[in-house]
Amino acid sequence: MHITKDNINQFIRGSKMDCSNKGITHIEYIPDGITSLWCENNQLTELPKLPESLKRLFCYSNKLTELTKLPESLISLDCDYNKLTELPKLPESLTSLWCENNQLTELTKLPESLIRLLCENNQLTELPKLPDGLISLDCRNNNLPYIVTIENLKEHNTLIK
Repeated sequence: MHITKDNINQFIRGSKMDCSNKGITHIEYIPDGITSLWCENNQLTELPKLPESLKRLFCYSNKLTELTKLPESLISLDCDYNKLTELPKLPESLTSLWCENNQLTELTKLPESLIRLLCENNQLTELPKLPDGLISLDCRNNNLPYIVTIENLKEHNTLIK
């Protein structure tokens, strides 16, 4: 199923768009003003340009190999269970990032606003400097040289050049 300008209204309620669990293979566009997008559990291989109004993006369990440019307003990104090898630049407003179960080999610079980071089950060989305000961190099952936890976060950050 494709989402087009002709059928998009059936997925929109106010400023939220929900097309999850519908066998969607393509989204033509996402209208301006959408603040939350649920498109998880589909067959998407790409996302269209995201509106600047978007605050929450739930695109997990698809076949995405890359993400489009993320809007600066984004606070929550859930892109786990895809085929991502890298992430785009993360907005400074981001507080939650779920990117586990992908094929990531590195993470881009993390915003200081981030409080949740779940990046387990990837192919990460190193982590960038982690925000001091993290309250939730899971990076198990990667190729990291040592285990990084909330408890040794400050120690990890001193090792980062």
